[in-house]
Amino acid sequence: MFTNLETTIAPVGFAGKPRSASSVFGPPEVLDCLKAMGFNLLSLANNHAFDLLESGLLATRSEVARVGFAHAGTGANADQAAGAALLDTRGGKVALVAMASGGAQLTPEAWAGPGKAGVNFLELKADGSLNSEHRERMLHAVREAAAKARTVIVYQHNHYWGEARGKDGPPGRERRIDRFETPGWMETWARELIDAGATVFVAHGNPALHGIEIYRRRPILYGLGNYIFQSANSLDRYGPLTWQSAVVDVQFTGGRLSAVRMKPLVLAMEGEARGAPFLAQGGEAAAILGRLADISRRYGTELRITGDSAEVFLK
Repeated sequence: MFTNLETTIAPVGFAGKPRSASSVFGPPEVLDCLKAMGFNLLSLANNHAFDLLESGLLATRSEVARVGFAHAGTGANADQAAGAALLDTRGGKVALVAMASGGAQLTPEAWAGPGKAGVNFLELKADGSLNSEHRERMLHAVREAAAKARTVIVYQHNHYWGEARGKDGPPGRERRIDRFETPGWMETWARELIDAGATVFVAHGNPALHGIEIYRRRPILYGLGNYIFQSANSLDRYGPLTWQSAVVDVQFTGGRLSAVRMKPLVLAMEGEARGAPFLAQGGEAAAILGRLADISRRYGTELRITGDSAEVFLK
């Protein structure tokens, strides 16, 4: 199982200092919990990967490897950060290429470069185009991964959410209201990655559900919301949709996509369980799946909802 590790791991005795007061980091026991849940493949590319600076980024890589996770998205240099993680499974070798985009924390200081540790970063330029050097590095990594693995997952942690143009909303609410719409540049980019050899594209970073597209018989998951969401922000910062998400099971048979199934999730909003996922039921499940079906329809994707679950109709 695959997920994004959106924290830095500080091992026992770690002497590094947080980058800022808003830095996010945790103990190695976080990894033990994820392992116990069944995860074995992690992306480390996100806007908190550099919160303990270079030493923390490298320490996180070491801890993740020690526990036995295949991982991608950061590295001691740009090539390592862009390179695929490889995982042997009963269904064949699986590769993961992971990248991050945007985010106030991911200044160029945090980007991996030649001989410089950091995050595998994909820059969206002011004119709406992708940084050509970054773009080519990502595509090259995907092509190399496709030559080595039967299944290639490409993950993008995106914080390019548009301009803060919302007004007259609840106090403290996120004003980048365009974040609920998948941007055209990401749609084009996801399809380009599939053309390069990706088997699955999945995005995150924006804590909201986005649509599902089936392109060339390969799934594009433009955003699944949150799985575990612990945040120091107020409950209302990102609005009620933050606490609704989905978990998706993608299956291939003989190398061909055979099923895309999903279960809706609701996250606890109070108490010790705040941010923990639970299976949605009844009206909550219907609301989540109904919205997901509606926003996926623009891609020609039909979701068939049965009770508290749904499946993509594969034509």
